[in-house]
Amino acid sequence: MHAACIICIGFTLFHKSVALSFIAAQKSATRRAMLFAPIASLCLPANAFDNAIVDYEKYADKPKRRGTPPKDLGVLPRTTEGEDDTITEPGLRTCDGNPNCFSTTGDFVLEDRQQYGVDFLIPPWKPPTDDPTPLRTLSTVVKAYQPGQGGIDGGGFSVIKETDSYLYYQFESLKKGYIDDLEFAISSNGILIRSASRVGLTDFGVNAIRLNYLASKLRNKGWTIDEITPKSHPDYWNAANEARESTFDPDRRLMDGAEM
Repeated sequence: MHAACIICIGFTLFHKSVALSFIAAQKSATRRAMLFAPIASLCLPANAFDNAIVDYEKYADKPKRRGTPPKDLGVLPRTTEGEDDTITEPGLRTCDGNPNCFSTTGDFVLEDRQQYGVDFLIPPWKPPTDDPTPLRTLSTVVKAYQPGQGGIDGGGFSVIKETDSYLYYQFESLKKGYIDDLEFAISSNGILIRSASRVGLTDFGVNAIRLNYLASKLRNKGWTIDEITPKSHPDYWNAANEARESTFDPDRRLMDGAEM
């Protein structure tokens, strides 16, 4: 056999070997992709809270409106109008009157609060006298919260800060990524609360649904907590129900709450 033919055959076998190796590598890569694809599809987006519901992935590529937290969160001196005098004492932030917020800090007289919008004031939560660590109990209840309950908080929640006297959490909505700030603090009158949306005019009842859910769990442990109802806060619930009726989002209409 001529040397040229031997060289030709050698090159042919070499290229065939390379081609077969390339095809085998492609098949192997395809098998690996098929194997790990189901796992990747279950992974939540990096910007979701770890406990977001599975449906959060459907809206991961949608624009989010998380907003900016107020700069004066936490326990600070707060000035309100008392029954007779102006009072300045440590407390959580008040609300601005939009129907998307509740706080234990506010003016004593209803008419004074309504000058700024809807009534938002709620009384402090009262733990049982035999609970030596009420904030620890409260923390346990919040951490057991079920995102998606009542049709809200599908984006999950996160613990931002916990001390012996103060708790701060953030909750995220399912579709648009709205963030609500939830705070608790110990006081001589009980547990102070503030639950508020950062953006938007109305919250469709979200903050009331969340607080009522947590309150129901704590009542089972002996806590005394008033429920937020259309009777206690009619203007808030009116705004929530009107917003649900006018929205194009069918999920908003199915949220828990109370009709007037």
